[in-house]
Amino acid sequence: MRFLLIFLMSMSLFAGNQLFTPIEPIEYDYKKAQLGKNLFYDTRLSPSGTISCERCHNLYWNTSGTIDHNIKVSGNFYMNVPTILNSALNFIFFKNGRSRDIYDQVSESITDLNQLGSSKEFVLQKVNSNSKYRTQFNNLYDDGVTFDNIVDAIVNFEKSLLTKNSRFDMFLRGEKNALSDDEKSGFNLFKKAGCVNCHSGVNLGANVYFLQNVKNIDKNDLLDYYKVPGLRNISKTSPYFYTGSVADLKDAIRHISSIQTFYTLNDEQVELIYKFLLTLTGEKPEILK
Repeated sequence: MRFLLIFLMSMSLFAGNQLFTPIEPIEYDYKKAQLGKNLFYDTRLSPSGTISCERCHNLYWNTSGTIDHNIKVSGNFYMNVPTILNSALNFIFFKNGRSRDIYDQVSESITDLNQLGSSKEFVLQKVNSNSKYRTQFNNLYDDGVTFDNIVDAIVNFEKSLLTKNSRFDMFLRGEKNALSDDEKSGFNLFKKAGCVNCHSGVNLGANVYFLQNVKNIDKNDLLDYYKVPGLRNISKTSPYFYTGSVADLKDAIRHISSIQTFYTLNDEQVELIYKFLLTLTGEKPEILK
């Protein structure tokens, strides 16, 4: 077996034997989210003055929350960027799941050299030098501009980026006609083929690890595990896999089923799962309209 599942979701996701749950609104402060949105798009927060969080998480082209090409993260290593949409529903962050807190995720994304590449001091100086930002922070936070408050504003923005009311969500809420017969067949096949082993929960993934197991692997590499991407809005987030090596969603279904599910899918079955996956596309978040 090329891949070994080593960590399943928190048991809370399986309360009442529910493998899937619809996206529901989560609490956030709209004014803080608007401030966080401005910070998210502000290239002045990067040392070069040319990069923002939006560079890797584009929220307006096709409402994908990602980009259509790999990003260089270190040396000669390139990675396909995961979507930021619905990420506030996750409790595991980054490719290796090293962070379990959304505030830590935002803080690291700002300061990590392979991401925005700023420092706390630099970001504070840039925000403090902007009178509009200072006024907004003073109005929204008792202690005004602090790095923690900058992180909090961006977290509030992330919490606003939920793509609710997909047809699959409607189906989960009891609207049986929200899916066509083919889409329901695709959903049943998705479960039967074993896709559900990794892709379940509210984001159909994103809170599960897998361990890569290859021949001649060094014993020190046995802890080289990766987070399973979620499938929400999957039809909009091409290319696929961390390598970004597959551009077509049907090809991605064939590839992953052949190496992880031990279930050989014919073309008709691939088409059914594909149709089901199209139902995972939700509404554009209100803050982006």
